[in-house]
Amino acid sequence: MSKRIKSFADLIAPVGEDVFFADYHDQKPLHIKANAANKLDDVMSWDVLNALLNMTAIWSPQSLKLFLDTKPIPAEQYCRQAIDRNGQQSLQPDAEKVKSWLRRGASIVANDIDTLTPGLISAANALESRLGGKVQSNLYCSWDQHQAFPTHFDTHEVFALHVAGEKVWRIYEGRLENPISNDAFNGLSDEFHMEHRGELAEEVTLKPGDVLYIPRGQYHDALASSEGCIHLSFGVTHIIGFDVMSLLFEKAMTEPLFRQNIPTAEEDASAWIDTMVARLTEIGQSEEIKAAIQQFRSSFQYHRGGFDLPGNALEADPGDRFSLSASSLQIVRKDGRAILKSAKGGVPIPENVVDQVAWILEKQHFSGGELTAAFPNTGPESCNKLIQDLVGMRVLAPS
Repeated sequence: MSKRIKSFADLIAPVGEDVFFADYHDQKPLHIKANAANKLDDVMSWDVLNALLNMTAIWSPQSLKLFLDTKPIPAEQYCRQAIDRNGQQSLQPDAEKVKSWLRRGASIVANDIDTLTPGLISAANALESRLGGKVQSNLYCSWDQHQAFPTHFDTHEVFALHVAGEKVWRIYEGRLENPISNDAFNGLSDEFHMEHRGELAEEVTLKPGDVLYIPRGQYHDALASSEGCIHLSFGVTHIIGFDVMSLLFEKAMTEPLFRQNIPTAEEDASAWIDTMVARLTEIGQSEEIKAAIQQFRSSFQYHRGGFDLPGNALEADPGDRFSLSASSLQIVRKDGRAILKSAKGGVPIPENVVDQVAWILEKQHFSGGELTAAFPNTGPESCNKLIQDLVGMRVLAPS
């Protein structure tokens, strides 16, 4: 019987978390051999893949792609005209055309699948909750001795979960330092990759239940070595320095100093720059920015699933936790009315919930039960409605 991946420890077993983070995380690749043949059965299988592919209306040339020997196959060669779920003309993969390409050795790449089944959701959530990054998953279905992608590095760290067949992965010595997803790295040529990949460091064969960890920037490629292989790639993207700079930018733009024109005199311009840098340093060291970064960290995740109909569909769990998802929020008074103000504008607050909103702004992270306990006269239904209203306004997000 298969066992659902519920935690990061489940995913990397039998390797312990202490060993993984001390010796491998963001340092070097790790091949984790399966400690149970059916370890990943609940995450993906041929039956699950076929069921997903047969949900024709959810796929498009963007979400389902075909590659043959590292070259993309044009959408019109494996898709047909159809009407999508929005009533618009679109291209959708055609089963017979796709199978024809598969017989020639093509690979299927199904993108952004981490919300499509309970097993995928569980595995993605396990990675996010332990690693603190956003997780996105693609599926790769390849055929004997055909390669979907040339040698490359990824701008996120990768956990490859091998589901069916066998696939040989080649890990090279070359590793770029902290690449990110922008044109500077996404547009590099094949010649650049061949020059910088270095010598072959190791070659591993993944079998069902195996997991391969590859740090961000590490050069690698893969080649199916058996008829019909499936692996899932879970990419983990972390908060980086540019994200913190964006928070500083948002805060700086609320101050007139950073909206001033540069002085015309050179000596005045130099002093003006010094003043801005000094003020930016003060902002960066402020408790407000530290709290904003912590808030950003707590909300840096995707939200998957959450429906459990029909039972208790409209009742919030008191243990559900929420975090502020907007920055620079404050309550101000204007013409006798309370306004919840942010850098982008403000909205009126009903007088009967001003104290609750002020409490939420102060706490930043809380549960529904904690809000109800702080305002016992308000009642759980009213507290739950306030939370849902603030979630709808994108002031709060589940955490």
